Amino acid sequence: MKTIKNVLLTGLFMISMAAMANNEKVTTKEGNVTITEENETVAVSVLNTNNASYQLFIYSNNGDLVFKGKLGDQASLGKAFDFKTAEKGEYTFKVVSTNGEQFAKSIKIG
Repeated sequence: MKTIKNVLLTGLFMISMAAMANNEKVTTKEGNVTITEENETVAVSVLNTNNASYQLFIYSNNGDLVFKGKLGDQASLGKAFDFKTAEKGEYTFKVVSTNGEQFAKSIKIG
């Protein structure tokens, strides 16, 4: 009985690892900013330890501003974007705080 249980657990582990391998996930973390891209969905989060107010800008690969918005000034900030219907290419995410901190990262979609 114990052997069957171990075989089943090993099989479930292998299946879950194979499923995870098919979902590419890219995570970039610099300071308090984390940007995660998975399945053409990009999540931006900020751990706001300085009690600053943050804004997010997203630029297309030709430099056009495609999003501008406030993330806020709470202790933990975040926003997710669905790029499944967006034009394929590289997008630059720029996070700017009222304290003058800036972070920029380019993410390739598609």
